[in-house]
Amino acid sequence: MSTVKPVHRKLRVVSNKRLASDHYLLELEVDENISLLPGQFLQLRLEDGMQFLRRPFSIFDCENEIIKILYKLRGNVTALMSKVKKSDLVDVIFPLGNHFPQPEKGKVVLVSGGTGFAPLHFLAKELLNNKNLTLEFLIGGKGSEVEAFKNFLPSAVSVKIATENGSAGEKGLVTDLIADIEGWIYSAGPIAMLKTVYEKIKVRENPAYFSFEAHFACGLGLCWGCVLPTREGFVRVCKEGPVFSPYVVKWEEI
Repeated sequence: MSTVKPVHRKLRVVSNKRLASDHYLLELEVDENISLLPGQFLQLRLEDGMQFLRRPFSIFDCENEIIKILYKLRGNVTALMSKVKKSDLVDVIFPLGNHFPQPEKGKVVLVSGGTGFAPLHFLAKELLNNKNLTLEFLIGGKGSEVEAFKNFLPSAVSVKIATENGSAGEKGLVTDLIADIEGWIYSAGPIAMLKTVYEKIKVRENPAYFSFEAHFACGLGLCWGCVLPTREGFVRVCKEGPVFSPYVVKWEEI
C-alpha cells in the first residue's frame, strides 16, 4: 500500500485523444509533485453535474506533471468523457490502491487484455529503468486498438499481440500466446482472462501479481462493494488492491 495520502483535486485537461476505434487517452495536468506508482488508480467525476458516482481508472502513465488515463467507451459516462476538451476541468481523487511489487533481476512477462494494458504500460515503463530485467509484453484485444497500444512500447520490450478479429498479430485470445513461460508474471484485464492466466502458470508457481477490475462506488474502501474472495477472507479491490497475488484468490468463488 502506498504511504502517499490521496488528494482531491480539480485537474485541467491537456488533451483527449482518440487512439483507435472506441479507445481514448485522456491527459490531465497536475500542478504539484505527487508520487504515483504502477498499479494505482484514480477516481474521476466530470464537472457537468450529470455523473453521480465517480469512476475508477488505472493510471496509464505519469510524467512531467501529466497524468494519462486510457479508457474505452462503455456507457454514458465514458461517452461524456470523450467530449471533454482541452482546458476543461475534471474532479479527481488520487492516488488510490496499492501497487505492483517489482523484481530485482530476471525475466518479466506482462499479459494484458483490453484496457488492462494501462497499468501494465505504466509498470513496463518503470521496469525498463532496471537493466537487470528483460521484458516481454503479450497484448490482447478485439482489434485495431492493440496496434495502437503496441506503439507506446519501446523497442527494448519484446511484444506479441493477439486480436479477436485477426486484424493484427495472432487471431484469438492473448492467453493463447502463453506457453511454458518463466519469470515474473504480471497481468491485468477481464476476470475471465485472469483466470486463464492463473491456470496456465499455477503449476510452475511463477511469482505473479494481477490487477483486478471492479466497479467501485467509493474507491476508498467504505462501501464494501468491490470485494474479492481470498484464502484469508474477503478483501476490497479498491483498498487492499487492486493488485493481488493470484495464489491467494479463491478463483472457484468468482
